[in-house]
Amino acid sequence: MAHGKVNRPSRIHRETSRFKREARALGARVRALRHAAGWTLAQTAERCDLDWKHLQKVEAGTLNFTFVTLVRLAVGFRKSVSTFFRPRRTKREREGATFPAMTTAPKPSAAR
Repeated sequence: MAHGKVNRPSRIHRETSRFKREARALGARVRALRHAAGWTLAQTAERCDLDWKHLQKVEAGTLNFTFVTLVRLAVGFRKSVSTFFRPRRTKREREGATFPAMTTAPKPSAAR
């Protein structure tokens, strides 16, 4: 057997643009929660029982972290795990703005 890295499915998927995009988005949500709380990286790491370097990689979207880490983040932020997967709402949505229903344009009437 040759030495080196095995091309496992998880390793292959980590290299896809989809994985990288999702990891960056998740990391951005973690960073946004930290900033909203007014915590430093070190304070957040301590509250979440994580090493600050590990948390830094999570926020950067460069780490394929475990569910255990996700639960530790949720505990530290006193949020549910689902918080990290909710889509961001726009300012208008947060302020309760309503959006008109989508309609189709009326068909032009036939020439007589």
